[in-house]
Amino acid sequence: MTIARLSEVSLEYFEQGEGPNVVVFVHGYQASARVWHGVQQALPAQQYRSIAINNRGAGATEAPPNESDFTIQKFAADAFELVSQLGLARFTLVGHSMGGATVAQFAVDHPELVSGLVLLDPASPNGAAMEPAQLEAFLDQRMVLRREQQARGAGNDGIDARGSTDFDPEQLRLLMQDTAAAPERRLRGSMRSMMQLRLADRVKALPMPVLLAAGDRDAIIPLENMLASWAMYPKGTGLHVWHGEGHSPNVDCPRQVAALLQRFIESPRKPAGAR
Repeated sequence: MTIARLSEVSLEYFEQGEGPNVVVFVHGYQASARVWHGVQQALPAQQYRSIAINNRGAGATEAPPNESDFTIQKFAADAFELVSQLGLARFTLVGHSMGGATVAQFAVDHPELVSGLVLLDPASPNGAAMEPAQLEAFLDQRMVLRREQQARGAGNDGIDARGSTDFDPEQLRLLMQDTAAAPERRLRGSMRSMMQLRLADRVKALPMPVLLAAGDRDAIIPLENMLASWAMYPKGTGLHVWHGEGHSPNVDCPRQVAALLQRFIESPRKPAGAR
C-alpha cells in the first residue's frame, strides 16, 4: 500500500502490475480497497496496472471529523486528485456498489480522463426521493441495524466469499476488519449524499463505453434496481449478469470479474450511445 497526501486528506491506495492498461478501482459503502484484491491479482501484471483507492474513512485513509466531509462528490474529487498526482491521463474506471455512484460522478466531471466506465452491482446515479426528515430517520435506522448486525458478528456489507477459492483468506480477514471499523460519520454522510445524488441527465450523455455488471442474487441492490440504473446510461451501454452470484462478485468470483474487465478493455468498442 501507498499513502498520497491530497489537499484535504492523506489517502491510501493499493497498486498492482506495470502494464499499459490502467484500471482505477473504487469501493463501496462500508468496504475498503481490499475488496478489489482478488481482481487486482487476477489481472495479468505485464498487461495491467491497477490502483485500488481507499476512500475517506476506509483502511488507512484519513477520516475527517464531520459527516459533511463524506460525500460522493468529495470521494470523486479525492480520486481526481490522486490520478492527477500519479499522472494518469486515460484509464478504465471501475466502481462497486456505492462506488458506482462515485465513479459516475467522476466520469461526468472528467470524461476526458475515462477511457471506459465499469459499474459492478452499482448504486443508482439518481439516488432516491426522500423528504429531509424521512432521510434522517432512514439513516438513524441504518446505523441501529448496523450496530445490531455487528453485535451478532454480521454487518459485512454483502461480502461473503465463503465459497470462493480465489480470494486470499488473510485479505478477506483484513477486509472484514476494515468494514467493521468504518466510522458512522462516513456511513451517514456518504449514504445521505448517495440518496441525494441526481445524475441521470448527465450520465445519459457520457461519451465513453460503459458496462454494468451484477450478480442475479444481489440482495442489497436487487437486479431490477440495477436494470433501472442501466436504463439511465447511454444507449449501447453493456450489461453482464452472473447467475448465482450476490452483491460482491469482486470477492466471490474475482477471476471472472477480471476476465470480464479484460474483454471490455481489450475488445474493439464503440463509444456509448453509438449504434
